[in-house]
Amino acid sequence: MRHNSMKNQTLSVPHLSIVVGDVDAHMHTAQLVDAAWNFAYTSLWNSTLFSTKEADGAKEKIFEYFMLAKDTRKAFVSFCQRVLLARYYVNSVKGRYMPLPSMWFDKGNEYGFVSTRKWLQEVKDLRQSLPNYKQEIRALAEAVLEFSEEPTVKNYQYWRGYFIEQKTPGLLSLFQMTAIQQLCN
Repeated sequence: MRHNSMKNQTLSVPHLSIVVGDVDAHMHTAQLVDAAWNFAYTSLWNSTLFSTKEADGAKEKIFEYFMLAKDTRKAFVSFCQRVLLARYYVNSVKGRYMPLPSMWFDKGNEYGFVSTRKWLQEVKDLRQSLPNYKQEIRALAEAVLEFSEEPTVKNYQYWRGYFIEQKTPGLLSLFQMTAIQQLCN
């Protein structure tokens, strides 16, 4: 009797599928998170060794930032510009310092990465009247993005030449250090 009642029931088996676009998007986001962390580390904490736990904690917070973005490539360029603005801020006055990355990237820390949003908005507002205002920080962000997606000698040489032509040796050095970090990690 029990056997007959089971026979009339249909069993639903979950159907699993892989959506190639989603996997590609996730892999691209993971690549951007690594490149963003590499750039932030090189720009803000280059002479500090962090534990794997600290670096992973910072990467998790960076991943959250990218997950909120509609366009991860645009978010990456904004991210790098914000990191550079923080670098300028910290280096402009003796005694300023950067807290641990996991603290600085925490959404709840109003004095961390979160505060750089308004700084970048001010830069973007000024670019409405002065299109070349702080163009070098946007150029470095784009250089890091392109090199992270395609780490070729041709890409490296192009951006190296660009920063030499623009007479921005500090940004050239930062680009080169970031490229080395990326290739060696």
